[in-house]
Amino acid sequence: MLGGRQQAAVTELAQWWEGIRHGDVGSHAVMLAGPVGWGRSTVLDQLSANISAADAQASLVVRISCQSLPGGLGSRAAALRDGLLTAEVRRQAAALLCRGRLLNTARPASGSLLMSGITGTISLLLTSLAATLAGGAADDYPASEDGAAARAARLVAAVSASAPILVVIDDADYLEPGLAVAVIENLIDHHESRVLVVAAVDLGSDLAADLTSRARCGRTAGRVHRAVADPRMGRRSRAELAEELSPHLTPAEAEQLARRTETFAEIFAAVQFPC
Repeated sequence: MLGGRQQAAVTELAQWWEGIRHGDVGSHAVMLAGPVGWGRSTVLDQLSANISAADAQASLVVRISCQSLPGGLGSRAAALRDGLLTAEVRRQAAALLCRGRLLNTARPASGSLLMSGITGTISLLLTSLAATLAGGAADDYPASEDGAAARAARLVAAVSASAPILVVIDDADYLEPGLAVAVIENLIDHHESRVLVVAAVDLGSDLAADLTSRARCGRTAGRVHRAVADPRMGRRSRAELAEELSPHLTPAEAEQLARRTETFAEIFAAVQFPC
């Protein structure tokens, strides 16, 4: 069960997904900014569940909780790489690589293969796919463009050309900003890819500022956005949420619940498991 603000965020993100899934707009990243306890994880859970249920056969969902990643930049980068390279992503990447090799070795009598729609994508991304799957030498600095996490992101982008991918990054501020930027930019950089990155960030976070600044004129210009989400979580807002979730509450009861809590997360918990 979601409150009105959380449902509005799910609806907006689902609209982004529809455009990307159909290949209409290319890849994009959308930041869901709000204070801790606002319900960001709840929104991401609902979005992931909706897309998995509706498009399980035609698309992929990759979900990463950065709060659970190990400490240390190198360890976090390796865990992020592994989180991106799910079993299904690896399977589809291997299939794409196999098709690319077949296309490279084929000698057709006509140019019909060039019209297949996948040849251009494969030829542009084959090198990155092969290097990542083979586990070749990566840059020593985990947050660099040649680090393992950035290479994994490019592989995900390659796979998305044939199967659109939702990448959900919860609590993205737990990542070192350089690492997060490298991964997100490599996920959405290629114009033939179909990736929607949804990153949950704190209000005024360094990561949100970095992504927004670089997207003004950098390689991902016009591809990074902020979801329209009302961040207010004061007592009046908590009372309104309580009334939305439990219509049987009287205004006085909703106000009392709001006084006993400090976040939307506490309202959700109290309504789900009333005292």
